[in-house]
Amino acid sequence: MLRWRIRLAHVGEGAMICPGVKIGFPKHVRVGAGTVIAGGVSCHAASQGFITIGERCAIAAYTKIITPTHDPAVLPVASVGINRSVTIGDDVWIGTAVLILPGVNIGSDAIVAAGAVVTRDVPPDTLVAGVPARIIKALPSREERFANGIKLKEQRREH
Repeated sequence: MLRWRIRLAHVGEGAMICPGVKIGFPKHVRVGAGTVIAGGVSCHAASQGFITIGERCAIAAYTKIITPTHDPAVLPVASVGINRSVTIGDDVWIGTAVLILPGVNIGSDAIVAAGAVVTRDVPPDTLVAGVPARIIKALPSREERFANGIKLKEQRREH
């Protein structure tokens, strides 16, 4: 963890980056407080692309976040690289083996189901899944979900 704290643009308090995470252009990656990034995750920032991950996020194993792409109107393809930053809001849950493509913004409190390919922005408080990712349903409000978390903790203490 110390290695990433020194190399990344920002690592918030209590963030955990597990062994086996790969990060390209670490000075272009910001990780918010309390976020957990599992092993096998790849963050492919590039010379002009940035990855910003909010607070209290959970990013499961084998997820890939990518900022570099190419312009389909230009040949040869390799002649012009484009970088589109990726932003992930606070309290986002990214399932296992998700692919997040360049230029995507994932709103706070969203959930991205395992195996999804995120090609466009995800609104806050929504569950998306599939290839390409589509909205499956709106999630309960942030307040309701926090209240559910408090109830669950209390129930566990009672048992």
